[in-house]
Amino acid sequence: MFYVQNYLFQYPRGTLFSSCLQLKSMKTLLLSIAILSINGLEGFSQEKFILEGIEVIELENSIFTDDKYWRGADGAATIDLGDNRILWLFGDTFIDIEGTGKRSNSTLIRNSIAIQNGVDIENPTIHYFTGGSGEEPKDFFEIPGNTWFWIGHGVLVNTKLIIFLFELERTNEGFGFQSIGWYMVIVNNPSEDPMSWDIEYLKGPEPANILAGSSAVLKDNRYIYAFGVEEPGTHEVYLIRFSIDQLLKGSFSSMAWWVRNQWVSNWGEAPENAVLFEGQTEFSVHYQKEIEQYIQVQTFGFGKAKVGYRLASQLQGPWSDPVIFYEPNLEDHQEFVYSANAHPELSEDGIIITYNVNNFDFGKLVNNESIYFPRFIKLKF
Repeated sequence: MFYVQNYLFQYPRGTLFSSCLQLKSMKTLLLSIAILSINGLEGFSQEKFILEGIEVIELENSIFTDDKYWRGADGAATIDLGDNRILWLFGDTFIDIEGTGKRSNSTLIRNSIAIQNGVDIENPTIHYFTGGSGEEPKDFFEIPGNTWFWIGHGVLVNTKLIIFLFELERTNEGFGFQSIGWYMVIVNNPSEDPMSWDIEYLKGPEPANILAGSSAVLKDNRYIYAFGVEEPGTHEVYLIRFSIDQLLKGSFSSMAWWVRNQWVSNWGEAPENAVLFEGQTEFSVHYQKEIEQYIQVQTFGFGKAKVGYRLASQLQGPWSDPVIFYEPNLEDHQEFVYSANAHPELSEDGIIITYNVNNFDFGKLVNNESIYFPRFIKLKF
């Protein structure tokens, strides 16, 4: 594996160069009393939400755009690795092996990661990693075969790192791909350089259409909790629990579903009456101390989607109706918004959230360097 930085790849492996990139506030949108309509959002009734005293601040994303080799990706989930280190997890990624800073000169791989040093977004340093070599970059997470992984979420447990992946294959229908199941990886030495990570791959059990950990993963002293989404399908969301001790041994035997106010072991198919809400394949959940609630962040709708949240006093719910608080600006009618995630690991007065803008026209995606880098907003209650 190799890391991507602002120098030529010909430097010896293990040579580390920093790239200090600053995030600056660009624009503040004060929604003191805003009434936003979500007419037409799939799966939701036509209703209005009144948002009082919510402030949304757009931030620069030069932490991503300034690198000459790493030229954009989607996904953008984060995990606290301790010692002021944050792991970024990305999906489809453009890598320019010549460092020209042009996406049109890039290779597309299916996933990549980055390590950010420092939790203050004002002065972070970040280093990007892929698999393969400088001359031929490959997916960071991969196994032999014709399928590939997109990265869900994960959590640091004791001295090991657990990350959930969902597996995909090509198809002649729809968007040209479909999910076929999920994996979990255990990184036995996450404190070391990612090029030296010792990674174990474990294939998740049935049902394959519920992608455990494709979105949020949390923990307490005994258990890991993974939100699972039905994909392909309705995007109905389930809550799945694993014993930490068993999971670290590579066993899924403790897998249980939250069903009708209790944990139920059920193998082979998703239990009935266990759906928490309709979500997206990617979203985040974390506990927000200021409001003493769990907050779930995602995009709502398809295409010209909006960013919103739900609240709950416990992971199992009940979850509130969605509150829509931000509509990203799109410059092309073929652009679309997706993969919103909150990042509580980042130290800031408010909740840092990323989302992504893509384009249905691949040519426009490749040539428009203003999109397909995760964009930052800050939400303040």
